[in-house]
Amino acid sequence: MYYLPESELLAQCREDTMRSGGPGGQHVNRTASAVRLTHLASGISVRCQDHRERLRNHVAAVRALRLALAVATRGISDAQWLEPYRSGRQVRAGANAQDFHLLVGCALDALDRCTGRLAEAAADLRLSTSQLVKLLTGDKSVHAAANALRAAHGHGPMQAR
Repeated sequence: MYYLPESELLAQCREDTMRSGGPGGQHVNRTASAVRLTHLASGISVRCQDHRERLRNHVAAVRALRLALAVATRGISDAQWLEPYRSGRQVRAGANAQDFHLLVGCALDALDRCTGRLAEAAADLRLSTSQLVKLLTGDKSVHAAANALRAAHGHGPMQAR
């Protein structure tokens, strides 16, 4: 689902706009620029109110929803999603990459398949272990999900790099 084109993903969601709360000056409570997307099938909901424009918040919310779905969903990734970013045993993409959610899905699925063992998961993806750890610790929610997977398989947490 996180790999779907945006139009198909949004067809599975409810979008709500609302006024932003908190600090932000005179515009914060005047326009409905905050966006909340709720994926109806999974119940996962994200909210973005970082920008003054609703369209920018919408784009950020779609990105956040894709990442949240990638973190929550196991077993649907395709290792080919890594190829455009692969350079030898490295991944040339970080948390700000357009397809970061796809890379995260591959990494978490490999970690789950390899029962939480980082070296085996890295070998499965043809990456170095340090590159896999870098990918799994690039975002707080991804790091937490990776540590939860490792804990479920009896391993200790990864340290952020």
